[in-house]
Amino acid sequence: MNKIIAERYELLDVIGRGGMADVYLANDTILNRTIAIKILRTSLAKDPVYIARFQREASAAAALSHKNIVEIYDVGEDNDQYYIVMEYVPGRTLKELIAKRGALHVMEAIDIMKQVLSGTARAHQMGIIHRDLKPQNILVTDSGTAKIADFGIASIQSLTQFTQTDVIMGSLHYLAPELARGEKATVQSDIYALGIVFYELLRGQVPFNGESPVNIALKHMQEELPSLREFNPSIPQSVENIVIKATAKNLNDRYKNASEMLEDLQTCLSRGDEEKLVFNHDGESDPTIVVNPRQIFDNNEEEPKEEVVEERSTRKPKKASAPKKKLDPKIIAGIVAGVVVVLGLIFYFVFLSPGKTDASVMPDLVGMTQKEAKTLLEDYGVTINEDMVYKELSDTYKKGLITKTDPKKGSSIKKGDVVTITVSKGKYIVLDNYVGMSYEDAKDVLENQYGFTVDEKYEVSDEEAGTVIEQSLDEGYKQDPTDKSRSITLTVSKGSYVILENYVGMKYEEAESKLKALGFNVTKREQSSDEDSGTVIDQNLASGYKVDPSEKNRNITLTVSTGYSQTVPSVIGLSPDSAKTNLTNLGFVVSMVGEQFPEDGSGDERYIGAVYKQSIDAGTTVTKKQTEITIYYYED
Repeated sequence: MNKIIAERYELLDVIGRGGMADVYLANDTILNRTIAIKILRTSLAKDPVYIARFQREASAAAALSHKNIVEIYDVGEDNDQYYIVMEYVPGRTLKELIAKRGALHVMEAIDIMKQVLSGTARAHQMGIIHRDLKPQNILVTDSGTAKIADFGIASIQSLTQFTQTDVIMGSLHYLAPELARGEKATVQSDIYALGIVFYELLRGQVPFNGESPVNIALKHMQEELPSLREFNPSIPQSVENIVIKATAKNLNDRYKNASEMLEDLQTCLSRGDEEKLVFNHDGESDPTIVVNPRQIFDNNEEEPKEEVVEERSTRKPKKASAPKKKLDPKIIAGIVAGVVVVLGLIFYFVFLSPGKTDASVMPDLVGMTQKEAKTLLEDYGVTINEDMVYKELSDTYKKGLITKTDPKKGSSIKKGDVVTITVSKGKYIVLDNYVGMSYEDAKDVLENQYGFTVDEKYEVSDEEAGTVIEQSLDEGYKQDPTDKSRSITLTVSKGSYVILENYVGMKYEEAESKLKALGFNVTKREQSSDEDSGTVIDQNLASGYKVDPSEKNRNITLTVSTGYSQTVPSVIGLSPDSAKTNLTNLGFVVSMVGEQFPEDGSGDERYIGAVYKQSIDAGTTVTKKQTEITIYYYED
């Protein structure tokens, strides 16, 4: 293919064709990255209305920055080819995923919907309604990340869809009842579509099918969604209730915004005892409630019979003609309802779809370049005051795009009027919440994407070492992009304190292993004691001692028992009581045996009244406390 757009984007292959544009896989030759580029069809590129809307909507969508929205990098024109450069998302559409796998597991469906709702909520906060949310416009990467495509472009596409049956059939499966009646798209219309998408994820198919757009639209207006729990009883009632509320036909019953639906989704699995959601509108009068035309005809009143009137005449009476066959009221109801829906669809796609110009009403120039606005205003006979162009920083629009006009959009204008514009001199750099990120990742974003100088300080915390626990500039802080002196301080966790336990009583090998795992150098000191040999009897750092996690030189001394050891002393010649006292004090259990001095002269008279023998010889070492020893003496 090898075609170059804007001297930068090399087209590699066609990866999609739509009603208004073709999508190509391409290479950005300057940044050397793979991108997708959407090029407006030649037939539409000749219409200034489409071109202005294409550029305005795409520029507004380019201001969206969210991990679950396909990012738009550039919008431009080259040789009358209008294009949008966007992030290339390898993977498949959600529709393809459902077609391949059928109904997804509840947990997986909830995870995908959380991502889609998060992106939708962000777009709604910026005033951008998708208008065509469906699985075909949601991409899923191999890692499970969901990204919404065509934000800001769907409203242009609605201008072309009315003549394309296949496109309108696909979109109508997700079209809210109020849109089928010709009402204006709102955030709640997007929520209805997401409710149908959630249903399809859990069921494996859309709730309503039909042979024609009118048939499908009628079902959305009149019929309740088939029960998910009848299809799969394992789906929690709280999950089905989210689908019921998101697809409520009465706008008062439906979620008011995507954030509200997201909050419900985040807690649904913890609400196990929830009852089925039922809406009761008895006695209420709400203009958004769809009235089934059949109810007008299907009443219990008896139909009035036709009266037969005799014709009086002098002529010969004619044979009575057979009564005309009356149409079934239900058939009439279906015809009426079909006409209503068709008219509503025509009104929505033709009259409510933005793009019709009115020479007496100021168009919306916000998001356009000055050159684009000037071209559009030429159709109105209105000019821009180029001598007085104001500039300001913007939360939404990048440098060079219009942020305000005077007069504002929708104001009355006439030929010859002069418009004053305010142009963005750059978008604020809005800081994210970096708490919880690794320091290296946060530093990389702040330095390389936003040009900040990053300082760090370290503190002990329960967070993992290297995790950001505080930032000097809060989330949402707006940094002037023209200010080159940008700095921020990140407080980084050193990790939690190392707290010593009580190792006394443990075997030395066990205590040593635990301490080495904490990074300690262990010194062993031996000492005899009553404890078994190898038992820790003391530690020089007490239990509960806190060690700074950044301290690398960690030392501890453990005193280890060598066991009990006692040398038996000599008590020969001592009085029995003295001998017993000495031995008892050394831990011996002493028994005394008194004997009469032998008359045969075999005894030694020096030991009369003293110990002359002991059962364990002096100098013997014993390793057991309470060792028994017997002393023998001659009685006086």
